[in-house]
Amino acid sequence: MSTTLESMFNAADITTPGYYGPSETALLLLDFHTMFVKQAGGDKAPAALEVAAQLRTWAKEQGIQVIHALIDVNMTPFPTCKGSKGFASIAAAMQSTGTDVEPPELLSESSNGEDNDVTFTRKPGYVSALKSPGMEEFLQKRGIKSLVLTGLSTSGCVARTVFAASDAEYVVTVISDGCADRDADVHEMMVQRLLNNRAYVATAADFQKGFTEASSEKK
Repeated sequence: MSTTLESMFNAADITTPGYYGPSETALLLLDFHTMFVKQAGGDKAPAALEVAAQLRTWAKEQGIQVIHALIDVNMTPFPTCKGSKGFASIAAAMQSTGTDVEPPELLSESSNGEDNDVTFTRKPGYVSALKSPGMEEFLQKRGIKSLVLTGLSTSGCVARTVFAASDAEYVVTVISDGCADRDADVHEMMVQRLLNNRAYVATAADFQKGFTEASSEKK
């Protein structure tokens, strides 16, 4: 592994994702609503979806918990939400067009027919996935300490979940090519200059390589 990957997957360092095994790790798929993939995630959204789908398959093979985090379009924004009319309008549009669901790439069953994915939803207006009722309780009950994030958009749900999860004492990793933003320059700024201050940032290929090698070293 490169020096950067070696430090990121140091099995002796509790602050790194390499310290935690599959049972202590979760892959989060954030706001991959069909509408967001088509309209809100920019030109790179389909590619990010493809990466997230491949990473989901790999995670399930490793025994890593997969968590889908979505907006509940049947709920209304909280009363003090700035821009609540805009959030409500987007939710209504997704509901009326059927684009609130995830693309089929993220919904396929495992080859053995088992599907242990879980889904949590939150009110429109809440941006961090950790605001989804029951999610933190689930993570704590399962003993999950390391969160791996993909999603739309980088400057929205991904960023807000990074900050909330870091403050909640989780080790956080952002999969750079598994996220996208309407503005590609904003995405690059977020992953290169901002999110890497609170989370590890890696491509899906590098994360899989580092995690697999770290897991092998523990055996």
